[in-house]
Amino acid sequence: MKVKLLMSTPEKLIGEMSKICYNTKTLEAGGKDITHTLVHGHGHLAALRFAYATIHVEGISVACQNQIVRSKHLDFMVESKRYVGASKGGFTFVVPKGLNKQQELLMLNHWEDSIETYTALLASGVKKENARAVLPANTSTKMNITGNLQAWNDFFKLRLNMHAQAEIREVAEKVFTLLAEAFPQVFTQDAYKKFKGIL
Repeated sequence: MKVKLLMSTPEKLIGEMSKICYNTKTLEAGGKDITHTLVHGHGHLAALRFAYATIHVEGISVACQNQIVRSKHLDFMVESKRYVGASKGGFTFVVPKGLNKQQELLMLNHWEDSIETYTALLASGVKKENARAVLPANTSTKMNITGNLQAWNDFFKLRLNMHAQAEIREVAEKVFTLLAEAFPQVFTQDAYKKFKGIL
């Protein structure tokens, strides 16, 4: 699995955009950055709507992608299994963690059988959009995800939680690490602990 931050808004804009609410001096006029106080002191999460981040994720399963796209207020571009074939996209099988060798072998055998069936269907003239029906839910995929920080905050509340499925929790961990680097006043260690249910 690879997760990469493609672009993000400067963190200082969160506080700067919110100063209009309080008629507070901007940084340019000698004011101070109020981002941390807004988010963690006052819980003014609407301020997070003025900052965005776009993330690229690849090597996740279609099953994981299906959980991600249920996230409210995030937007997505996903690899199409209708237009991208197994040969072009280099599909692989994402093996779930926690399996023993025998269980893993059973899944990989099923994967090989499904790719053979998929390839045979294509060779017989079946369109990719129909042949993809035989691909397992753990076929690899990639996607770009973008959204404001309030939407990412909501994503972390659901997907960093210990009750979330392991693969999407791993995605959330990696995204949180990237956003904590880009927005250290917003995605703090205390916020992380709250999302995880530790605090």
